[in-house]
Amino acid sequence: MVTTLSLALVQKAKGRRRHVLEAGPRFAPEPPPKDGDMVITGGPKQLARRKVPRWAPDGGSDPLVADRGRGGELDVISEEVYPGDGRCYRVVYDLGIGIRKEPNIGAKRTGEDLLPGECFEIKKEIRRAGRRYFELLDGRGWVFDWTEVDGERVELVELAAQLYTVAFPDGVNGIAWSSDATMRFSTVNGFTNEVEATNLAQAGIRTGDVLVMIDQDPVVGMPFGQVLERIWATAGRQPGSGYFYKVTTETPYGIGIRDEPDINGPRTGEDLIRGAVFEVDEMVEVEDDITYLHLADQRGWVFDNSAKEPDTPCVINLAEIEPGCTLTMWRGEVDELAKTIGLRFKQDGNEGQPFTLTVLEEGEPIQRVPCAPGSNLRKTLLANGFQVYQDLRSVFNCNAQQLCGTCVLDVMEGDGNLTVRSVNEAAVMSANPPSFRLCCNIDVYGDITVRLRPRGVKYGGGTS
Repeated sequence: MVTTLSLALVQKAKGRRRHVLEAGPRFAPEPPPKDGDMVITGGPKQLARRKVPRWAPDGGSDPLVADRGRGGELDVISEEVYPGDGRCYRVVYDLGIGIRKEPNIGAKRTGEDLLPGECFEIKKEIRRAGRRYFELLDGRGWVFDWTEVDGERVELVELAAQLYTVAFPDGVNGIAWSSDATMRFSTVNGFTNEVEATNLAQAGIRTGDVLVMIDQDPVVGMPFGQVLERIWATAGRQPGSGYFYKVTTETPYGIGIRDEPDINGPRTGEDLIRGAVFEVDEMVEVEDDITYLHLADQRGWVFDNSAKEPDTPCVINLAEIEPGCTLTMWRGEVDELAKTIGLRFKQDGNEGQPFTLTVLEEGEPIQRVPCAPGSNLRKTLLANGFQVYQDLRSVFNCNAQQLCGTCVLDVMEGDGNLTVRSVNEAAVMSANPPSFRLCCNIDVYGDITVRLRPRGVKYGGGTS
């Protein structure tokens, strides 16, 4: 999708040139690509051997698992082998499935089992003698698809979901995206034209598929708007009303945001960390070869180059980055993705240990409560007896859509351990300090300290 941009020279005085970036259509149409303009490779069949994370939970060990109908001579006849294609299966047999060392129903067991309801991703499938054997992607062994109980065939698994990766050498284009109500996932809503629909369908993408990763980088927990920015920025196609830049400075603290276009100007207290992507709606060039960039979200100004290290750019325009990226998609229910896969991105490395939620409340002693990884912040606070709502709740309540602003709290430490702001939250809280968050739809992925019901919350220009 190509966004139309026009630069108007507004000011040229005292060695400064000011450019204002005018808004163009966010979903600007574009002509169908010519032959060779976009080459898509991959999809479920083409990229099946790409290494992807294992997200299925570990199985238990119950001796009462499917163990009937052991194989015989038929298992040595011809077989067909298929790649896993990112397929995930769910155990539907009430007693679970015993994991085998070899693709044979009579093979020795490993001592581990897949429990009822457990989802697993497969590396390979072997079809032999009317039965399918699945090699687990995590290397634990093999399971099979059905068994015989009292002379009846009983299915052991069902297709739960499919994970696949599509490569876009020339950048992402042609997909119309949408998001779920909580802004946590971006899904394929359709295609921009018939040519793109044909190409993307051949690559394996279907309407309703969920975006999971960009270039192997998880995007679960990222609001819809930022997902689109990252996709288009990778392709050199910028949405919205300006340019997109990425912070490249080597300093550990990133770039400090200023109140005005001056490298010595007062800081706002916020920083853009290395790797952050931000949108610019105005630029000011000065004679000392420094260009000041105004953040489109109105947080302030940053500079593109440091006077101390002029040969090391602080930022890079994403239009200058070589296009091309890979999208990893999930075919299945969003709720299943959240429960089975999504939270494991953030939990890797902490082994599921609870985090510490430190709560400050006016007139009350400091309290600390445990919080499980990925837990909803509001629900955790309410479950521990805290009152999170402002008095306005009796008048306004948006049903956890981050629209009414009644569940504001002040995140004093650990904001980086929370789900990033959704489009709704960013709009509702735009007039407030960056530490003010709406807790109804954000999840916890680390230790945090919050102050309940802060004073001075601004609602539509007013103040509580």
